Amino acid sequence: IEILECLTLLLVLLSTTVHSGDVRCKCVCKNDVDRQIFIATSVDFEDCRCENVVPDNWMKSCEANKCECSYDIRNTNVLRVSVVLTIVSISAMALFVLGDKIIWNFVRMPRKVYEWKQTNLDKRNRVYVNRSMLS
Repeated sequence: IEILECLTLLLVLLSTTVHSGDVRCKCVCKNDVDRQIFIATSVDFEDCRCENVVPDNWMKSCEANKCECSYDIRNTNVLRVSVVLTIVSISAMALFVLGDKIIWNFVRMPRKVYEWKQTNLDKRNRVYVNRSMLS
């Protein structure tokens, strides 16, 4: 049942549309003293230019040839899916280790009880039957 829920969650994450945080226009403006980065998320690919992203007060001090813009598209769905798969994998490994410890204790417990009983019987035989001291 958990696998079906995980697959459903993955399908929902993959079917979402591109959000405003998935695209951005990043402009790096340099002047003689400083370097400033400006990011706009509401600009289309065609409008990704310094004139549209950099504020006017910086455009005056920034020379045109020292301003570079790039349009970035991130696929956050891939990031979400990888995070979900990582969490599911770690959870599955933790459950496996926990289950292994529990099962191993149940398998080992009768063997310990048997060894304890056998040791006690040997001691009783030495003391009461053979009349020798415990060693």
